[in-house]
Amino acid sequence: MLFGVMTHMKIIIAASSSAMAFAFFFALAEAHLILIPYFTPVKIEFHGLQDHYPVNGSMRYDISLEGYGSNCVAFRSQIFRNDSALRGGEEQVAYFSKTDDCRKIAISQGPYNYSQSFSYNGYVVLGRPGDYKVRVNVFDEITKGNYTESRFFEVK
Repeated sequence: MLFGVMTHMKIIIAASSSAMAFAFFFALAEAHLILIPYFTPVKIEFHGLQDHYPVNGSMRYDISLEGYGSNCVAFRSQIFRNDSALRGGEEQVAYFSKTDDCRKIAISQGPYNYSQSFSYNGYVVLGRPGDYKVRVNVFDEITKGNYTESRFFEVK
């Protein structure tokens, strides 16, 4: 009887330890402290984007992609000015798109190593006061992961 109880205790302890170890590694992957394929979420990072810009001023910011995926991505960045008078409530004032031709590159998977810099000056993008939104969309052509992130700023 005692032998059976000890065996069950060992199984319970081993299962609990395994579950705790998995949860620990999953938490590290979620925090981007380690990269584990398919468990590390993709994160779109904005660097240098400010909360306020002057009318007709200039802006510069970088966008980087962190996480795990392939080297074949479609990247799109748009800036919208909120305008309730327009259909849809916003006007696109800037657009950038880059799509890799996956037929012409050697496909690999691993940590993302992608960043893009943006610089805008003058009235075309920042010519009117109001609330603006930067929306970035990344589509991984191989894993079929689709990721979107938005940030807001004001021109005054």
